[in-house]
Amino acid sequence: MSDIRIVAQWVIFAELLGFFAIVFWKLITGSVPLSQLLDGDIRDPQSDTGFSSSVSPARTQMLLITLFTAIYCLAQTLHNPRRFPEIPNTLLAVLAGSQSLYLGGKAKSLLLGRLRNLLK
Repeated sequence: MSDIRIVAQWVIFAELLGFFAIVFWKLITGSVPLSQLLDGDIRDPQSDTGFSSSVSPARTQMLLITLFTAIYCLAQTLHNPRRFPEIPNTLLAVLAGSQSLYLGGKAKSLLLGRLRNLLK
């Protein structure tokens, strides 16, 4: 039974390593563009399409808090790999608040944008 478990662990590790290698390769070669990762669309009546792009503070804060939480969990896992990392309630609340702010902003822009189009 332990041989099967060891083989399964190595297969899962190799699969995850392969996924990370493919994503890293695509990032390095430029087939996954990161130039507009933090950009958000805003309504711009003077633009040809009616929209323009600018850096979105909501996306920026969401990315930073998500990365901080992921690094925290990785550090906890590396510190004690036999236990699932315990996430403090405050960090979980900050992460949930960050995601809620981002999604709330998206919902507001979507709903108000449609409402403005209906009123025109």
